[in-house]
Amino acid sequence: MVGTAIGEWSEVGQLVVRTLVLYLVALTVFRAMGKRTLAKMGPFDFAVIIMIGEAVAIGMEDAKTPLINAVAITVALGALQYLLTWLNVRFRWLERVTQGTPTELIRDGQVDAAAMRRERISSADLQMELRQQEVQSPEEVKRALLEPTGEISVEKASGSGGAGRKGGDA
Repeated sequence: MVGTAIGEWSEVGQLVVRTLVLYLVALTVFRAMGKRTLAKMGPFDFAVIIMIGEAVAIGMEDAKTPLINAVAITVALGALQYLLTWLNVRFRWLERVTQGTPTELIRDGQVDAAAMRRERISSADLQMELRQQEVQSPEEVKRALLEPTGEISVEKASGSGGAGRKGGDA
């Protein structure tokens, strides 16, 4: 009975240590990846975050998996993401491939219905985004873009109170 309890506490202790190590590694990797990666995630950023989460989860849960494997995978994914963002800054064409490009949803007050269908955005979703940016109708918009991060940025038509942007950064 005592041997079983000690064995269980040993497993719990091992899980706690593995969790602490992987938590610190993941935190370090996320900090190294940079603020831009975490604040405005594009498709590749999102995929890397999910993959890191999976590597860390397996490393914490599966005592048969060597801890160094989970650490190595986490660090490798972080390094690859850092390299990709570094290359994206230097090569605009690569950024367009990996992060995508904005899609124009409204130009001079006219909604582009084909773009809305292509991006799977309903009229209700667009109206909600416009209201959040204090715009009552598309006619008040000079230009609205669906950004690669999924946010909709709005440039109000002149005489409509200036430019607005989701999150309040005008």
